[in-house]
Amino acid sequence: MDRLYEEKKMRLKTCPECGGKMGRGKTKFVTEASGVLIVIEDVSADICIECGAEYLPSEVDKYVEGVVEDIIANKVKPSMEEVYRIAVRMREKGVV
Repeated sequence: MDRLYEEKKMRLKTCPECGGKMGRGKTKFVTEASGVLIVIEDVSADICIECGAEYLPSEVDKYVEGVVEDIIANKVKPSMEEVYRIAVRMREKGVV
């Protein structure tokens, strides 16, 4: 099946918070793990046009979760250069 069709099918249509209409946009994922602040910019998300609630699609969430786990396990040393490479890899995989 066509990837674009599957992506549209999986997107949220209404906001679980307020019932407003959702749109696709970009967000910044921020978390703290093991005392390290992790920021991944330019992440695709479903964003409510009414209240601004943001939800990561499952494929994006899985990828971001893997990146965070790699940072915690010291497989990836966070730096500006690495943040750039993560963003490029996400684009190459069609995640963002």
